[in-house]
Amino acid sequence: MHNTIDITRERFFASKSERVLEVGVEKQRALGEYTWQLVRVELEHRTELYQLLVDASGDALSTPAGATAYVVHARELGEVHGHLEAGPARPMGAEQSNTNLIVGESIVKVFRKLEDGLNPDVELISRIDNPHVAKVTGFVTDEGRTLAMQQELVRGVDGFELATSGRVEPADAYELGAAVRSVHESLAAEFGTEVLSGAHVRDRLNANLDAYVRRAEALRPYEGRLRALYGSLADGEARVQRVHGDLHLGQTLRGEDTWFLIDFEGEPARPLAERRLPDVSARDVAGMIRSFGYARAVGGFGEGWYKECVDKLKLGYGEVDGSLLAAYVADKAAYEVVYEANNRPDWVGIPLAAVEEICST
Repeated sequence: MHNTIDITRERFFASKSERVLEVGVEKQRALGEYTWQLVRVELEHRTELYQLLVDASGDALSTPAGATAYVVHARELGEVHGHLEAGPARPMGAEQSNTNLIVGESIVKVFRKLEDGLNPDVELISRIDNPHVAKVTGFVTDEGRTLAMQQELVRGVDGFELATSGRVEPADAYELGAAVRSVHESLAAEFGTEVLSGAHVRDRLNANLDAYVRRAEALRPYEGRLRALYGSLADGEARVQRVHGDLHLGQTLRGEDTWFLIDFEGEPARPLAERRLPDVSARDVAGMIRSFGYARAVGGFGEGWYKECVDKLKLGYGEVDGSLLAAYVADKAAYEVVYEANNRPDWVGIPLAAVEEICST
């Protein structure tokens, strides 16, 4: 058996800004010439579990041979649900919090950070039939944790890549908004809806901010103004449902004639149990609005392009409570400050500028 790699240096390691106390292998087995491992990372305030496939050179899932070995032996790792197609595999190559492997006309997503319970990416899209979502054909679980899933391969271009290269027009944003609405309707039909009080929504937003401020000191000067924004929400009822939870342009693909939504895991910094809770649909719309803000900053576009795209996005989506949407745009921007501080410190200025703008209006 091979020793494990230095997991703290990997792109998929979620807690780069936190102190690691201990790293140990909880479970491992040989997969041909490779070693599959579940690695437990002890942090100061919690424990995280990661899935690896290693050889003497390091992380083997980043190589075609390692990817193929994982796919061929995946059914040996736990309980198989549905059908898994095995065959030659190759990693998609983009650095992500998980690892996607292309196998014929399908994608196998290998979940890196594991938590107890069915991953929302599997749970949600395996139960809906929607033209904007690729179908799940099978998945693997081990002791209740979701190790991997296989779904149809969608051929399209990453929405953020399209936007930052100037290939997304307001009309495209309208179609994207309509696609998001369609997926929300499918999720509501399958999983149902609930009603929360305005006080409950405010409490959620304030609890989120508690966690954000603890992890990103840069947010502390804005804390009071953000809480005032949340406090201004009405006391009336808010309808909630299962949502994507981490929707942005990078979670979309533009096919030949339609938009697809991908990666339904929810925000990776939130615990899985929290990501599975019903939420207001405004969360996903807010995520897309913030993503157009990122595209504006990265692509160097003017305010006019951004405003027109956001207006068309909202028009395509349809009715959404304006005050609730503004609060969730603020929540998303604050979350992004935490994410960027932990993963891409050079980008933290993008969401921080948005927080400053929100708090100045």
